[in-house]
Formats: sequence, C-alpha cells, structure tokens
Amino acid sequence: MSSSGKSKYKHLQTESLMLNILNNTLKYEIIDEKLKNVSFTYVRLSGDNSFLDVYVDYWDRSKINNIVNNLNAAKGVFRTAIANKSNLYRAPQVVFHKDETIDNNLKIESLLSKINK
Repeated sequence: MSSSGKSKYKHLQTESLMLNILNNTLKYEIIDEKLKNVSFTYVRLSGDNSFLDVYVDYWDRSKINNIVNNLNAAKGVFRTAIANKSNLYRAPQVVFHKDETIDNNLKIESLLSKINK
C-alpha cells in the first residue's frame, strides 16, 4: 500500500472514530429527548482535521431544520467528547448539516416515474 493509500485509510478510520464518538455522546450525554431520535448518517473530516461536517437525519422531515439548529447549539458537547476520546492533537470544529440524500433520492424517483409515464 502506498503512503497515499495509508493516509487515506487513516483518514477514513478517523472519520469512523468520530462518527462512533458522536453517536455515543448523543446516546449517553445529551439530555434533550427530541435529539435522542436523531441519526448521524455520515461525517466528513477536512484534510487538515480542523472541521468535521456531520450529516443528520430525523424521522420527522418537517422538523429536521430545527433539530440541526439544536445540534449546532450543542456542538461544544460533541467537540469536548471528541477531544477527550480521540488521539487528535486538536479537536475539529463540529458543524451539523441536514442530510439531503433521502430528499434527493425521492426527487429522482419522482422524475423517473414521470418519465416512464
């Protein structure tokens, strides 16, 4: 494996660790019951490990923007957990985003069904 391959693998491992830490923090440290039904679908860590974009899904799509705002208000709890539970030199800034994958898939399905009619 080349050094670039090892670097990419390590980056993916770090992202996986971040997702695990975030899920455990949500499960065991967040008190707000509305946030207990949140699902972190995936994360993207910047190349320099300074920013962690976290993509969020929620069963009630009409409330997802409010949920993302609440998570962003509590992002310090998540950053502290990452700092305490990872071996990174500096914990990344955590930013929560609405995962639009499902919405995009529904739009594509709708367009395809219109084309097939």
